[in-house]
Amino acid sequence: MNVGSPLRTFMLPKVVSPLLPNGLKVHAVLKPELPLVSIHLIFPYGAEADPPGKAGLSDLAAEMLTLGTQKRPASQLAAEVDGLGATLSAHAGWDATSLHISGLSEDWEKLMELLLEIHTRPAFPLAEFKQLKQRRIAALVQQKDESQVIADERFQEILYQGTPYDHPVYGNLDTLPTLSGEEVEEFYHSRFPPEECFLVVVGDFQVETCCRWIETHFPSVPRRREAQAGEFSPVSPSGIKTILIDRPDLTQSQIRLGHMGIPHAHPDYLAFEVMNYVLGAGGFSSRLMQKVRSERGYTYGIRASLEGRKKPGPFIISTFTPTQTTFPCVQEILAVEKSFIAQGATDQERTEAINFLTGSYPMRFETLSQIAQKIIQAEVNGLGLEYLSAYPERVSAITLEAMARSAREHLYPEEMLVVIAGRAGKFQRQFEQLGAVEIRE
Repeated sequence: MNVGSPLRTFMLPKVVSPLLPNGLKVHAVLKPELPLVSIHLIFPYGAEADPPGKAGLSDLAAEMLTLGTQKRPASQLAAEVDGLGATLSAHAGWDATSLHISGLSEDWEKLMELLLEIHTRPAFPLAEFKQLKQRRIAALVQQKDESQVIADERFQEILYQGTPYDHPVYGNLDTLPTLSGEEVEEFYHSRFPPEECFLVVVGDFQVETCCRWIETHFPSVPRRREAQAGEFSPVSPSGIKTILIDRPDLTQSQIRLGHMGIPHAHPDYLAFEVMNYVLGAGGFSSRLMQKVRSERGYTYGIRASLEGRKKPGPFIISTFTPTQTTFPCVQEILAVEKSFIAQGATDQERTEAINFLTGSYPMRFETLSQIAQKIIQAEVNGLGLEYLSAYPERVSAITLEAMARSAREHLYPEEMLVVIAGRAGKFQRQFEQLGAVEIRE
């Protein structure tokens, strides 16, 4: 067996990670090729910190930061950012919230000043909040009939019921209308204290000068404490459960099936990534694509993915198919997965997976924001920066045995959640052969 594969040359950009005397952690990367700088202020809380019944609160609080400070109203702040040729954004993810500003490196100090002002002196203007909430509600109303979105949202809501991951990051039509500006402001001040955040600065700048400026101007951090997230107690899977979202007007079914996966920091994560490339993430070379599309002709596209999160992320197989082939399509997916667990990957498939993952890895570090995002990912998920530099070598060391063990231990074809948006009456009885079936509007 060929255990090794040719390693692609990869050098992680040098990351300087001082813990400043004021207690603030900084990751700085010098990239002088272009006169640009990208600055990210990260809070280790995301949508998982939304209180029960308050889905979307973290993401609303994040965007409100960009809509005015106590010194600059929203229009003036936007004008100053535009005048610098800069960009400003803020959003919540599942496990972290990011405030990001980027622009010309010659303006780095001004960009830092704006970022600091936004962080420490947000205004949370009520008029801006009302408009933001209206825009978001309108967007949700517009997409509520999109079958692809319905399938995605329902799958995660049902899979993660009772956990902090049981709602969309951006909220839903049940919760958003009930949120108030006062709640958003109180949430930000209580859940995003200075001692919880860290900075990532990437671009053409003087690292020592920048760090001295940060130490002088950013709030002092007297102590650091562990980020407290909501309780994570998922329901253990039991058999195959099918949820049919009845959409009688659809001629195609949107299919999502899967289960909870493993957290990003799990020791088997890389073995799972290589294994899953062969099973369903490798495009036209994957087993699922070959069987379900090429041989059966049930779909134009199918993909299996594992989303890396701090807690176990979802393992999802996503596809679509005409109404009449909905049940045969799901049957074939389950058969392919069971066969793959039993037989494993071939040495050629392993080599192709490793060559792709290591060969494409440098492309994940091409832009300043990409570099920052990889550092943020490593920091938030507790991976360590050495994880980024060691990735190609560690992936290349994944054996067929490790891939097979990962499939056996972390794939559960007998314990699946199946969510389908489509014409439920056409295939309900067929799915009852697999287990419990529930129809929802």
